[in-house]
Amino acid sequence: MPMFLTPVRGALRAALACSMLLCTSAMALTGASSLKLQVYAVMLSTSAQCSNPVTVFSSSTPTEVDFLATPTLGSGNPPDASYNCVIIKMSDTLKFKPSSNDGAFCTGGVEYSTDVCQTGEFSQAPDAVGTPTACTSAHADVVYLYLSTGRVGSGGGNAFLQPLAPNSSSYGVNLAAPLVIAGTASSKFVVNSTGKVDGSAVACGMNPPVFGFQKLP
Repeated sequence: MPMFLTPVRGALRAALACSMLLCTSAMALTGASSLKLQVYAVMLSTSAQCSNPVTVFSSSTPTEVDFLATPTLGSGNPPDASYNCVIIKMSDTLKFKPSSNDGAFCTGGVEYSTDVCQTGEFSQAPDAVGTPTACTSAHADVVYLYLSTGRVGSGGGNAFLQPLAPNSSSYGVNLAAPLVIAGTASSKFVVNSTGKVDGSAVACGMNPPVFGFQKLP
C-alpha cells in the first residue's frame, strides 16, 4: 500500500515512513495497513552521504505518526535543490499492522511492536564525530534513519549509520529517487510496503519498504 507526501515550496509536508529494518527474509507475502513511529525530527541533504542536512521539522518531544495515513508533520522552506538523503530522528520502537495473515506469526489487522536497533547495533547522528551510540534492547533508543540514493540494495542492515564515505553503499536504506525542489513544483514521497510483511520467521516482522520521490505534474 503506497503513501505519499507533497513537499510544497514554503510548506514541506513531511510524512516519512520506516519499517522493521532488521528483517531480511525473502518470504514476505503481504503489506502493512499502518506503520507507526515516534518522530523527533526530519532532515534533508543534497549529498548521498547525508552531510550538512537542512532541518525541516524538529521537536524535543516525539510525535507518534502513522505514515500510511499521510500525516502533516511540521513545515519548512528548504532551498531549491535535489535532495539525495532524508534523515529521520526517531525512536527505535516501531508499530505496524499486517494487511492480511502471513506465515505462522502475522495476523492481519493486529498491531505488532518491535525494537529495530538492539544490543550490538549502533546509531549515528548526522556529521557526528567519534564512536556511534550503542543501542539497547532494554528500552527505546533515539536513532537516526538514513534514506540515501547511495545505498545499494534493499536490505536494512546499518540503517542507522550515516554513509559518510562515498563508498559507504551498505549504510542507510535505499532511496530510489531524490527529492527535487524547484520553485513552486511539488513532489510526492512514495513508500510502498507491498510484500514486505513477513510472518515466516520467529515473529511477525517487516522488511524495508520501497522509498522514493516522484515529481507531480
